[in-house]
Amino acid sequence: MALDRSAPHRRRLLLAALTVLAAGAVMLTGCGGGPDRTKANLRVVNASGYSSLDVYVADVLRFAAIDTATGSSYQEIDPDETGSRIVRAGATSTLVSLTPALVRKKFYSLVAWGREGQLQSVLLDDNEAAADSGKAKLRVLNASSDAGLLDVFLTADGDALADAVALSAGAKVGEVGAFATVSAASNWRLRVTAAGARTDLRLDLRGLSLPSGSVQTLVLTPTAGGVLVNGQLLVQQGAMTSRPVEHARVRVAASLPQGEAVSVAIDAQTLMSQVASPAVGAYVWVPAGARNVAITAGAAALPSTLVSLAPGAEYTLLVHAATGTPAASWIGEDNRRPVSTSMARLRLVNGVASSTAALSLTADALPLVSGVLPGTGSAAVDLLAATLPLSVLSAGSVDPLYTHEHTLAAGELYTVFELGGPAPLTVVRKDR
Repeated sequence: MALDRSAPHRRRLLLAALTVLAAGAVMLTGCGGGPDRTKANLRVVNASGYSSLDVYVADVLRFAAIDTATGSSYQEIDPDETGSRIVRAGATSTLVSLTPALVRKKFYSLVAWGREGQLQSVLLDDNEAAADSGKAKLRVLNASSDAGLLDVFLTADGDALADAVALSAGAKVGEVGAFATVSAASNWRLRVTAAGARTDLRLDLRGLSLPSGSVQTLVLTPTAGGVLVNGQLLVQQGAMTSRPVEHARVRVAASLPQGEAVSVAIDAQTLMSQVASPAVGAYVWVPAGARNVAITAGAAALPSTLVSLAPGAEYTLLVHAATGTPAASWIGEDNRRPVSTSMARLRLVNGVASSTAALSLTADALPLVSGVLPGTGSAAVDLLAATLPLSVLSAGSVDPLYTHEHTLAAGELYTVFELGGPAPLTVVRKDR
């Protein structure tokens, strides 16, 4: 039988072959051979105070055990079924519910942020056009609820901040900034300060890489002390890199008998030089890690010590003489703001010289803290902001060491220092 080699017959054979190939492609897609173009792509980033989080989408666990300062890979999500809830990893109680608006074929990052008990979320659109050759794009999300407004600077390593222009000025908590276009480089220096206060450093990162064409988001996250911030760099549709703060903050309280001077140096950095007691210095930005501490108390030099300072932590170094002999105590501090905007926070530090009695603190005769031993400090206590009398009392004494009316402002943190002697001085310091 002769073969039909006519043009119409060849066209019919070609059409049949194309139909078979198309069917095969559909089968491969359904069997995992490629992305489902009807779905959106979502990843989860844990920038919160929760150590680990689970995320359910349409009542199915889709993102399990996302540890703090980490992120998941992208997963395909049906854009018509995005009802989600975030829970503590392994738990069932919902921390926050949301229904993100997703578009098929698009990419998104869901950032969970906020301290425990105040979890929130923000959805990042990860579909920005790539930067031009030799350029990079960077935006900022301030997810540190206690840090307040922040300025972000991107400079060469040796450039002073005094002449720098902010990449992002006054970044508000929970708000996503616009993309800024910068030159691509592998050695940028990124610094974060309190808004309008360039000497109030919160983060200092060297060797920041912004490759040509890249699009990244800098997420600023909280530290244990509440003032300094960590960094997380999210590459759009790429990897996530954690860049934690490498510093701590330390202040010195000179609490020797009245008039005796105190000097403190950490490595080669001077924190206090021949300051007469009683006195409280400002917080100083100090490299974290194992540090040599040299202290001169009055005419005596205390033995040099090696102290480990945790990144992001806050400390008061109290140089005191509770037993009559100079000594040094490190007091770790939680400098976060009150949870409620109608509250203030208050704590007590006992630096009374030549006394081993514990101290207590009352507000309008209401006991706040008690049993604060010499050389120690209390935890901070939240109370309703108001103008009221504060009293410091020594155990076993009828008369208070101190009584005075103070205005405690909402959202602020205060430390009551009882310092030196023989008649101790009371210092009420607003720390936030």
